[in-house]
Amino acid sequence: MLQDIIRSTGSFVANRLLAGIWGPSLAAMILMLPLALGMGLWDRSGLSDGIARIAPPLAFDAAAASDHFDALLTVQIAILGLYFSITLLVLTLAASSLGTRLIERWIARIEIRFTLMQWMALVTLSLMGRFFVAEDVVVPRGLILLDLALTLAALGWLGFGYHRLARTAHVDTSVADIGETLARDRRDWPMCDGPDPTRSPDHVVHATSAGYLGAFDRQSLIDAARDAGAQIALRIPDGEFLNEGDPLAHVWGAGDALDRVILKTCEMTAYRNDHPTGPFGLTLLVELAARALSSGINDHQTAATCVDWIGQGLCGSLRNQMRRDGWLADDDGRARLHVPDSGIIPQWRPYLTVLHRATAPHPFVAGRLMDAYIAARKRARDDRDHADLTDMIGEVAQGALRSATPFERDALTARMTAADIAPAPTGTGVKTG
Repeated sequence: MLQDIIRSTGSFVANRLLAGIWGPSLAAMILMLPLALGMGLWDRSGLSDGIARIAPPLAFDAAAASDHFDALLTVQIAILGLYFSITLLVLTLAASSLGTRLIERWIARIEIRFTLMQWMALVTLSLMGRFFVAEDVVVPRGLILLDLALTLAALGWLGFGYHRLARTAHVDTSVADIGETLARDRRDWPMCDGPDPTRSPDHVVHATSAGYLGAFDRQSLIDAARDAGAQIALRIPDGEFLNEGDPLAHVWGAGDALDRVILKTCEMTAYRNDHPTGPFGLTLLVELAARALSSGINDHQTAATCVDWIGQGLCGSLRNQMRRDGWLADDDGRARLHVPDSGIIPQWRPYLTVLHRATAPHPFVAGRLMDAYIAARKRARDDRDHADLTDMIGEVAQGALRSATPFERDALTARMTAADIAPAPTGTGVKTG
């Protein structure tokens, strides 16, 4: 029981504080307390007097030291407030046209978090130094010099921070980041045949909270099932919504200890985001592309970039797609974990259909989407995926041909020929071969 409490507390600290925007800032502020205390004690042990002897201009009294700390504190608070305000303003304006979901990933970038951490830590150091100033004690000259040096270093970093802020707010940065992670949770897992995952279980693990099944470490579940001599069959794939109390997993051959591992490993998230990958990242890219093609924005290049990265995600996912009816095996080749997998294309197609409608009036972007599907079809291992992608290429072409110019029609027709799809006799539809 005590071990579970410690583990839960550590998980809360790691996920809510250290991984959040304010976690590193809070940690830096706490670390500044012993640093300021140590420098203050060092000043009293002779460092301050030594500085005054070596550099006579630094032989100021307590009143001047107080003014120095006040000046540094004023500059630090002003820059902290200015940077935070500019950051929120820039990111909000950028997200207003392409979706507010991007604000969370933008403001959590390491450059922004590190800049805020620096200035909050410096404010803490100056406040601590202000308390060390008194008429009847040694003037904390060493602490003032340390505060000044760190402030100058933070000012030097600030230029880079503003440069990275502009780069962060550029939508292509987020599109590329999301696209690169689309297929990272797919890999060539060792698969094997196993028992029917729908058979009656020894017991059922129920979800303790409602939400979307987020990232879960498949290897951790395989190892836990192996150690317990058990088998686990999840009831939903990652990205699906589950109500509180609904079955999360069926288990054979283990007890409550394995249940706790399953609940800990299978994280339920309250809202969709791009972590984990799969449908989360895909919906973001589809949303960005659809917004970019709206009449109010009309940004074809951003939409094309989203389409290119969707194609990359499709290619990677199809290349490493698990067998739909197989079990994930342990090192000894024994069936340990079953994850429902209807296939990449059936899972992604409802979201991609939204993109098909959005690209219909824009043959240029539709052509890029056809290229992505043609490349993905070459990597499809399953005949069903190959057929579905052929149908999807036809859907995109059929919608785009209606609004295409003669030049665009020729380009679309060339892609259809490459995909073994023949135009309909009217020239406005397609026939799949």
